[in-house]
Amino acid sequence: MPSTATLHYFDDPGRAEATRVALAYAGKDFEDNIMGFPEYGASKWAGIGLPVLEMDDAEYTQSTALLRYAGKLGGLYPDDALAALKVDEIVMIAEDVMANMFKCVDQKDDTMANGLLEGKIKTLVEMLTSRLAANASSKFFVGHPPTIADLQARVHAVIKNFEANFLTGLPTTHIADTAPTLMEMQAALLEDPKPITGEGVLRFQGVNIRRMIEEKGLHPLATVGMAEDI
Repeated sequence: MPSTATLHYFDDPGRAEATRVALAYAGKDFEDNIMGFPEYGASKWAGIGLPVLEMDDAEYTQSTALLRYAGKLGGLYPDDALAALKVDEIVMIAEDVMANMFKCVDQKDDTMANGLLEGKIKTLVEMLTSRLAANASSKFFVGHPPTIADLQARVHAVIKNFEANFLTGLPTTHIADTAPTLMEMQAALLEDPKPITGEGVLRFQGVNIRRMIEEKGLHPLATVGMAEDI
């Protein structure tokens, strides 16, 4: 990885945090360029989406692709084809959890959120816990060392978004109450010294999207195209 790499994203974890953690885990130096929404709107990436990783005068997009790349640099993405398939499956299940959360953004009450909790999100979380149970070698999703699957489930799409009240109407203790093995995975991940060393690593504070929309005066649809997802 070039020493001049720059990762561009907003001042929230969103779709860049798992990549940030994976790069730090790999011991790679990179510039973490934090962009405000006005700056993004005036940039050449407006309408394309963030995050963007710049290296050697080239630009790379799509958060999942960036996460896989960062994972390969630090041994967080397996070489074995079947193990890689298992990792990718978890990453995309976590993406589906996030996508279903975003369906609640412009809702005036919690009817949809409650329906998703008992429907699609419940099914997806159960898929995650079943994959954890299938790995007898550790508390991680695939094999013994952590992979990007664990980072994705912890940082981006599942555990911390609930804990941070990511969307009003989704209870903050939902994962702890319904999927304790996911919390055990998180505890095991945090015992590893690599992803918790360095400024900004595993720094997730969480963003309440409804509140952000209200405070920034953004209509929910304005976030579409602003990034792959906030």
